Amino acid sequence: MSINAFIHSYLAFDYQTQSLGTAIDEEVPGQNGKRLALVGFDYPCGSTAHSLKVLHCGSLAGSRTTASADAAISQAVLNVTDAPTDPAGVATASGDIIAYQVTGGGWEFNTVASLSTLAITLNNNIAIAVLSGAAVRIFGVIGDGAEFTFGLTASVVTHYDDTILCQAPFVGDPLYVSNANPTAQSFQNNLLFAYINK
Repeated sequence: MSINAFIHSYLAFDYQTQSLGTAIDEEVPGQNGKRLALVGFDYPCGSTAHSLKVLHCGSLAGSRTTASADAAISQAVLNVTDAPTDPAGVATASGDIIAYQVTGGGWEFNTVASLSTLAITLNNNIAIAVLSGAAVRIFGVIGDGAEFTFGLTASVVTHYDDTILCQAPFVGDPLYVSNANPTAQSFQNNLLFAYINK
């Protein structure tokens, strides 16, 4: 059976590159009732092999928590119900990648500046209000144990199409994509995600 039988809609990311040593990142929002899946990409790599990482938040209560209070536009503190951790169970810390569901059902991505018990201070102010009970997902950083890895072979174009390469473990959750882009520059021609009914 074709994967298209399960697909509700697609989300495409177009061409992007960065200078050497600057990561090529993409924020992939979740969608209520749908599971995110990476179904294709096209990635020319320079003379050094790279790795494309697709981060998810894992399954711990601390990395899959909820907002314990409303958070208004322009504030930088997000209060949560569970002791916030990265996917490896370590207390969330400066630099951790975080996403939270905002009013209207969309997702906003940010990074952690600091933690005080259940209060997460963010590096950037909240742009769209967060309601009490909203989903909060903590990805940590690369290497925190909740990621899919795809090798990008040196000096070739790595291409996949029309296949489920990986998917978010939980329905509705977002994903975060990163290529550290070290040593020899690489180029993201496209990434294609699907929201699937499965």
